[in-house]
Amino acid sequence: MESTRFLGIEVDQHLTWKQHINYISSKIAKNIGILARTAFLLPAFIRLNLYYSLVYPYLTYCNMIWASTYESRLSKLVVLQKRAVRIIAGIRRGEHTGPHYYKYRLLNINQIRCLQIGEFIYRLKNGLLPQVFSNYLQFGSDIHTHFTRNAKAYRSVRIHSNIRRFTIKSFGISVWFGTLFLLKFAMHAVSTYLKKGIARSCLVIRAHQNFSDLHSKL
Repeated sequence: MESTRFLGIEVDQHLTWKQHINYISSKIAKNIGILARTAFLLPAFIRLNLYYSLVYPYLTYCNMIWASTYESRLSKLVVLQKRAVRIIAGIRRGEHTGPHYYKYRLLNINQIRCLQIGEFIYRLKNGLLPQVFSNYLQFGSDIHTHFTRNAKAYRSVRIHSNIRRFTIKSFGISVWFGTLFLLKFAMHAVSTYLKKGIARSCLVIRAHQNFSDLHSKL
């Protein structure tokens, strides 16, 4: 048996996820056809709702599992999603879809994967997952006993194959650290902006007081 279905996922013997990707591609293609045939009758917000009803569930269900593969194997789904975005936006075939992903706040396949991995690790870190996952990821202190700056940080596993490179224990750690870095950068930017705003407000208030004092003397 080359593959078997488990909880709605086609699992093949080499974990390439080709069968599952082909399966959901055919489902999505049919639903995009329905969306395309009715698009001229519907406003954009209805087309967007149909996308979330007919296409998005196939892209999100266990995405962090089957999307953990080579980009070339996901190319069929990427093309289909771009076609759906063009229908939502009402633009011509071949037109760039990047701005419309942003306009309609849509996530592409890779972003969905990173989001689900980030949610998984967040729940793991905060004890929101079943007990069986308690030791799923290892910390720096699990590898050595001496204290270091990253002793309490998650550590990636050793990689000996491409399949392992796609796993949460490897790729997921880089996603988590990347998210933490962006959060720290955003917090620093907001803090800097607020400090400048407060300093500017103080200068305005001080100038107003000086002007009032000068006016009272006159």
